Amino acid sequence: MNPLLRNSNARSGGFSLVETSIAVGIAATVLMTLVALIPVSLDTLRDAANTTASARIVQSISADYRMRNWEEVVKQQADKSGTDFYFDGQGTRVKSGDSSAIFTARVKVENAPPLPGAPECKSLKSVEIKLTTSADKESAFANPARHVRTQTLVAQTDRTPTAAVVASK
Repeated sequence: MNPLLRNSNARSGGFSLVETSIAVGIAATVLMTLVALIPVSLDTLRDAANTTASARIVQSISADYRMRNWEEVVKQQADKSGTDFYFDGQGTRVKSGDSSAIFTARVKVENAPPLPGAPECKSLKSVEIKLTTSADKESAFANPARHVRTQTLVAQTDRTPTAAVVASK
């Protein structure tokens, strides 16, 4: 058999060592880049979950205060320290001391600032919600960088006058 024919047939059937080395180098570079992105994507996923749960918590508390009897809202205004509520990672309310509690929300009720061009309104209250994931909630609520603060307005919608209005007549 002719040696030139045998060499050409064997050579056309596979890759050379140089081609294989280049392909392995490219594959390793791509895989290392993808592996390096995993921690960043996990942090982004955790932040997105916390943002979603925070929005759910604020919405839940706001709706709760809008549905409350006006007497309860005025009564809570007297408690200057605020009321703490606890939530799990999904934004569902849990009891104090529950091991699944991740978020703490401190809610304070105050008189709402007067609307532009209007006198002070006794039937409008400001509900301030501070939200943190810190285990040391007192220092977190004292430091604005460690909690999220939102505010909503609650208006008296029932026709029943408050106890303070009845007592002043």
